[in-house]
Amino acid sequence: MLFSYNWLKEYIENLPLPVELARALTMSGTEVESITASGAELNNVVTAEILSCAPHPNADRLQLCEVKTDAANYSIVCGARNMKAGDRVALALPGAELPGGIKIKKSKIRGVESQGMMCSEVELGIKDTSSGIMILPEDTPLGQDINTILNLKDYMMEVGITPNRADLLSIKGLSREIGAVTAAAFKAKEVKLIEGGMATDELVSVSIEDGSPCRRYSARVVEGVKIGPSPEALKARLEAHGIRSINNAVDVTNYVMLELGQPLHAFDFDKVEGKSIDVRLAGEGETIETIDSKVRNLDASMLVIADAKGPVALAGVMGGQATEVTDSTMNILLESAWFDPSSVRRTSKKTGLSSDSSYRFERGVDIEGVVAALDYAAFLIARLAGGTISKEALDVYTEPLSRREIRLRRERINGILGIEAEPSAVKSNLQRLGVEVSETGDGAYIAYAPLYRLDLKEEIDLIEEVARLFGYDNIPETLPNAPLRSGDPGNGTRLKRAIKDILSHSGFVEVLNYSFVSREMFSLTGPEDKDGIVISNPITEEQVVMRRSLIPSLIDTLRRNLLKKNEELRIFEVAPVFAPPSDPNEKLPVEVWRTAGLMYGPRWAETWNYPKEGLDFFDVKGVVEMLFEGLGITGSLNVGPITDHSKKIFHPGKSAAIIVNGKEAGVFGELHPELKIKFDLKRPAYLFDIEIDAIIDLAGGAKSYKPLPKFPESTRDIAFIIDENIPYQEIISSIRVLDTKLIERVELFDVYYPSNIPPGKRSLAIRAVYRSRERTLTSQEVDAMHAKVTEELIRKFNAEVRG
Repeated sequence: MLFSYNWLKEYIENLPLPVELARALTMSGTEVESITASGAELNNVVTAEILSCAPHPNADRLQLCEVKTDAANYSIVCGARNMKAGDRVALALPGAELPGGIKIKKSKIRGVESQGMMCSEVELGIKDTSSGIMILPEDTPLGQDINTILNLKDYMMEVGITPNRADLLSIKGLSREIGAVTAAAFKAKEVKLIEGGMATDELVSVSIEDGSPCRRYSARVVEGVKIGPSPEALKARLEAHGIRSINNAVDVTNYVMLELGQPLHAFDFDKVEGKSIDVRLAGEGETIETIDSKVRNLDASMLVIADAKGPVALAGVMGGQATEVTDSTMNILLESAWFDPSSVRRTSKKTGLSSDSSYRFERGVDIEGVVAALDYAAFLIARLAGGTISKEALDVYTEPLSRREIRLRRERINGILGIEAEPSAVKSNLQRLGVEVSETGDGAYIAYAPLYRLDLKEEIDLIEEVARLFGYDNIPETLPNAPLRSGDPGNGTRLKRAIKDILSHSGFVEVLNYSFVSREMFSLTGPEDKDGIVISNPITEEQVVMRRSLIPSLIDTLRRNLLKKNEELRIFEVAPVFAPPSDPNEKLPVEVWRTAGLMYGPRWAETWNYPKEGLDFFDVKGVVEMLFEGLGITGSLNVGPITDHSKKIFHPGKSAAIIVNGKEAGVFGELHPELKIKFDLKRPAYLFDIEIDAIIDLAGGAKSYKPLPKFPESTRDIAFIIDENIPYQEIISSIRVLDTKLIERVELFDVYYPSNIPPGKRSLAIRAVYRSRERTLTSQEVDAMHAKVTEELIRKFNAEVRG
C-alpha cells in the first residue's frame, strides 16, 4: 500500500527522514518495500493574489496584471486570460527555476517590465496540459512556498501490510505506528464541524435488522451541495495513492478512507426512496445494479443497504447506480458503518467484486472511529461543495464492543524474550500503542487493547509488541539451554529424498507444479473430472481439478519449455496425487505420493564428437533400472503389459508396467502417438510414473561387499526360438534359480526375427557366465551346468535350440 510522506507529516511531529523512517518501520515488522521521490521541488515560487488585470499598452494579446504577496506588489505581463482580480495564483519570482530549465528573471515584454511569471500546471510540472494560469483556492494564504501548498515534493512509501494489521491501512493508522516505533509525537486532527438546519434523525431513518452482520451504522445529511471537480491538491493526493478522481463529494469519501481507514459511501439523498435506510440481508431473487452498470443477483447471505423500494448498495462492497452521486446531486446522505468482515468477504467472493472499501472491511475497521470519519467527511464536503450539515449524526450502535482484557505476566515476557524487561519500559511501550496498562502487584499487568488493534488477543501478542518496540536488534542472541536432536524423518521422507538425489545426479531437473490442473489436462489420464476432486472456487480455469497423475503436469511443463525453444528436457517431480475416497463416509480425498519423469530431445548434447541420436524406449528403461538399483531394490522387480488405464498416456507397443511383488507399482515408456500429435511434438517423449508407497518396503536394502573373484569365469552361448509373447524377464529368472552359486550372470546379446521361423516366434541369443568363488570350474562342470540351462528352456518354454 502507498503512503505519502508529506501526509504522514500532518500527524507526526519531527517525522524522521524517509530512509530512516523506512528502516525503523521495517525493523519493527512493518516492511517498507520501496521509497519513490515524486514531484519537483521549486524554489522562489510563492502564492499571490491578483489585484488588477488591464490590457497591455503595446500588445493586444497580452495583459498587465498587478499581483501582491504577503511582502510586496509585482507587475506581471501575462498572455493567459482565464484569471481575474481576486484570484490566488502561483507566482514565480526572479531567480526561480521551473521544470524544463525555465529561469525567471526581470525582463521587458513589449516595452513593459515584467517582474516574474504567473504559472500554469504545465509550467509547475504538475500536468501535461492546462487551459491557462492555475487558480488556487480562495482561502490560500499569501506568500507561502508553493511546495508546501501543493505538496509538490513528496516521497511515496510502498509498505507491505500484513493481513493481521488492518489498523495500518490508513495514514492515521501508520502514523500511530510510527509514533510508537520512533517515539515521535503523534498529533490527532480536530475537526470543528459547523452544523445547521434540521437534525439528521428528522431527515432520514436508519434501522438494522435483527441478526444482520452490522453492529454500527451512522449517517449524516449535507444539503445544498454543488457537485464539481475537486481541487488540484486533493486530486493529486488521491491519484498518488492510486485512486481516480470522480467529483468533489465522492473524492472526499475516498480521501477520508485513505486518511482514517474508514470506508464511506455517499448517496444522492433525493433518490433514496422513503428517506429511510434499512440494513438487512437480501431477499432471495433480489437484484441490484451497481455503479459499474452491472446487475447483480443477490441471495440471503448478502448484506445490503436498502431504501423503501429495495437494495441501494452492497454493504461494504459497492454502491448502487440508482442512488449514485452525479453532477445534478444537490443533497447527500453520508454513510459510515461497521460491517462484519466475514459478511463483506462472502459478498465480495460471490459477486466477484473487490473494492478499496471491501479490502478494508474484510480485514476489520475501527468501530470506535465510525462517527469521527463521518463528521470529517461531512466537514470536507461542506468545505469543497458547500451545503449545510445536518445536526447530530444518526448513530445506530446495536452491539457496543468493549476492549479485550489481557493478563500479561512479567515472568512470561522475560522467558519468551530472554531479557530482563524493565517494568516501566514495558508499560511505556504498550501505552504508546494505545494499550491501557495497569500493574496488579503480583508481577503482572492487566492490559486493555484498543479496538482498532484486532490482532491483540492473547498474552503472546502483547509480548510480541514489547519485543517490536524494544527492538529485535537489542535482544541478545542466546543458545537454547536444551538438548537438540534431529527427528526421524521416517521411511517415506527418506525414500523421497533418495529419489530426488538419484535423479538429480543423473541429469534430471526437479520441477514443482501446482496440484491443480485444467479439465483438459485432467482428462488425459482417464474419464472426466467426475472421477476427480473439483475445486469449488478455482483461481483460474487452468487450475480446476486436483490432479490424479503427475504426467499431465510434466507434459504441460514440456509444452511450455518448447514454446521457449528449449528442446532438451530431463525433468521429474515427486508429489502427491489425489482421488475421491472409496468410503462414502470419508470427506477428505485420498492422497498418494508418486514420482514421475519425462525425457525429450536428443540422447546426447549436440557436440561434434557425439552421434546425433534420439532417445528411445531403452533410455527410459535404463533410468528406471538405475533408480531402483540406487534405492537398493533388487530381486522382486519384474515388468509386464500396461493396464487399460495407462494405455491412454503410454504407447501400447512401447511401454511396460513395473511389477513389484505381483502388483503394478508404475509404468514407463513412450508417450502415446495421439498425444504426440495433440501437443505438436516433433519427436517422441519418454516417461515413467512410479507409486512411492508400493516400493517403500523394498527400498534401502543393505549393500554387502563382495571381494573381487580369484578364479576365472567360463562363458557359454545358446540361441533358441521361443514364443515372442514370453517376457524376457521370466526367461532370465528361470535360469538364475537353477544354481545361484555358479551362474554369475545371464546376458541377452541378440534378438532375431528370421523369415524361416513360424509367425509369433523370435530367436534369442543369450550368454551365460559361470564362475565359482571357491575353485576353478572344469570344462565338464560348465558343460553340465549349461546343459541344465538348455533343458530348463526346453522344458518350461518349449524352446527350440538352434544349431
